[in-house]
Amino acid sequence: MIRRTPTMIPMSDADVQEIRDLVIDQKSRFEAKQKTLLAMKKVAEHPIQPNDPETLPWFQLLVAERNRRLGIPAPSTGNIPGPSIGIPGPSTSGSS
Repeated sequence: MIRRTPTMIPMSDADVQEIRDLVIDQKSRFEAKQKTLLAMKKVAEHPIQPNDPETLPWFQLLVAERNRRLGIPAPSTGNIPGPSIGIPGPSTSGSS
């Protein structure tokens, strides 16, 4: 096999730094993707339950934000036993 000298591409310091920045960005995106995939795998193995004490505040915030966007008034906490996760119940408006 015949060897030849490598072709040298003229590059400035700015070009070299730009390539280094692109490589760093590519590595960070790959690491972020791997973290996301790991988190998705954990969720798939242990799905979130609405009555889980760790996720209950998150569900309540989610329901409160949904109700705020839809213009639904916040339910009084004394009338509903147990955690409220936004499951619609029977209407008490009087119209049948």
